[in-house]
Amino acid sequence: MRFKLMGLFALAGVLVAGPAFAACTGKPSFQDQFQTLDPSWGQADKTLSVSNGSLVVQPQPGYLRWVVSQSDYYGDGSICVQASIAEASAIDQAQALVLFWVTDYSNMYVLNIGSDGKQGYYKVDRASNGRWLTPISWTADPAIKYQLGDQNQVEVQMQGHVASIFINGKKMTQFNGTPPDNGSLIGVGGGAGNGVTAKLTFQNFEFFKAASP
Repeated sequence: MRFKLMGLFALAGVLVAGPAFAACTGKPSFQDQFQTLDPSWGQADKTLSVSNGSLVVQPQPGYLRWVVSQSDYYGDGSICVQASIAEASAIDQAQALVLFWVTDYSNMYVLNIGSDGKQGYYKVDRASNGRWLTPISWTADPAIKYQLGDQNQVEVQMQGHVASIFINGKKMTQFNGTPPDNGSLIGVGGGAGNGVTAKLTFQNFEFFKAASP
């Protein structure tokens, strides 16, 4: 799914190394190591492919490219994936995305990870009946790796109406949301500003069901 990009950001800062995933351990209920492009992610084209164990998203300049898995509907649990801005003609105009609590392209939450070349940033957007909200605006954090090719270990924990975001093992934020009834779709994506070429890569996408109380 492609969506016209309305604008990104220009930003600044520092980096510290982070630990591994916070809670993605044990046996995942879903895993894709991207040895091939599974049809549940969609058809290969110029914007979507698999290469060297990575799902590769190359949005058209000025657009967002969303990739939602049709593998299943998921309830409480954690999405874990390694995400990277592998290439960008303007790093402050490229974003790696993790999609969660997805009903369809008009109703979903989107974790954005970006960089200005000096510091890493994240934000959370929400599409509600086709209208966009920003529950969490662009926020800098030194745990986020920010250079081209750097991999960030991203975890989105969903428990009831609460979502918690971890990057490189550090808890970035926790907020109240509106998950779909009876489970949701999950996925990834990428964004590129006007006139910008970008390549976003994702490795080892997993979903872990929440432990029973």
